[in-house]
Amino acid sequence: MSLFKKSLVAVALSSASLSGAALASETGQVGIISDFNVQAYGVAAISIVNYNTGDNRDDSVGYAVENESRIGFRASKPMFDDFLITMQIESGYVDSTDWGHGGVAGGVLGFRDTFIGASGEWGNLRVGRVLTPLYEIVDWPFSNPGLGATFDWGGINANYDRQSNQVRFDSANYGGLTFAASVGRDQDANGGGNPTRDSNFYGGNIKYNFSTVTLMAAGESANNLRGVDGDDSFSYLVGFEAGLPAGFGIAAAYKYDEIDGNVDELTQDSISVIGQWWHGALGIKLGYAQNFDSEKNSVTQDDGNSITSVQVMGVIDGFVPYVRVAGRTDFNGNNDTDIVTRFGLEYGF
Repeated sequence: MSLFKKSLVAVALSSASLSGAALASETGQVGIISDFNVQAYGVAAISIVNYNTGDNRDDSVGYAVENESRIGFRASKPMFDDFLITMQIESGYVDSTDWGHGGVAGGVLGFRDTFIGASGEWGNLRVGRVLTPLYEIVDWPFSNPGLGATFDWGGINANYDRQSNQVRFDSANYGGLTFAASVGRDQDANGGGNPTRDSNFYGGNIKYNFSTVTLMAAGESANNLRGVDGDDSFSYLVGFEAGLPAGFGIAAAYKYDEIDGNVDELTQDSISVIGQWWHGALGIKLGYAQNFDSEKNSVTQDDGNSITSVQVMGVIDGFVPYVRVAGRTDFNGNNDTDIVTRFGLEYGF
């Protein structure tokens, strides 16, 4: 994390200071904005990936470079005692248009968590664009390494993701117990900023940590899911993660999705299991996720899929090089397994 000098902040916000000057003249104060704590942060993440290494389909595009780098800015300043005002604006991935999540160019500033909030010993309140409490757990730790196409956005997908038009509260830590709750409205799959009065969602999560074990559960419901009239949804998740002796660890979760529409009722069960082992700077992760066959009006559909993944990574002075190999079974309407290979490097700053 790097801090901006106060003088640079003043220059960057010079246009805003013109309107602020009038306020300063009325209050007799000058330079109010300069005592905010402002910092820039980001992640550099480049990988070379082939989603069909075995070329067992005609639509294989071979190897491609994926750039998941992003940058963000944070600012904060106490407003009252135990009441810190916070602000964040963060870009999406640099070169990802991400049509499946709203069709917005990922590099646009504000595509990821972007909000104004307040925090203190009582908790953290954010208003704007943030992860829903349920999706936060789906995303981490249960979609890594490389399990997202099944456990995250795969299947009937009856939950929201990172959403705008949202108010979220995260509690303080009460002896290892934390909880979060949010309400919002949005008719887009990934919070494209198009609210509608008839498409609302509500969600929450709860976590309890003791020793090296964390138990977690989350739920979310919506009416007119993603702006579709009559599509009311409900999702829930239960899971845990635990640190074990000798550098081993395990995490597992079960997720249930339901969409009750005007015509069809859809349900689906999913699981995710991750094991890991660390020895010094070397880490190995094994992951498995499965969407079981869904049911449509109580009739079982042949649409299940699964991912098995192994990732080898290292931590070298803050840099994380990694190699990941995954098998995606029964994707794209075929009954075979696509081998996905990825070679990448990431580091945060």
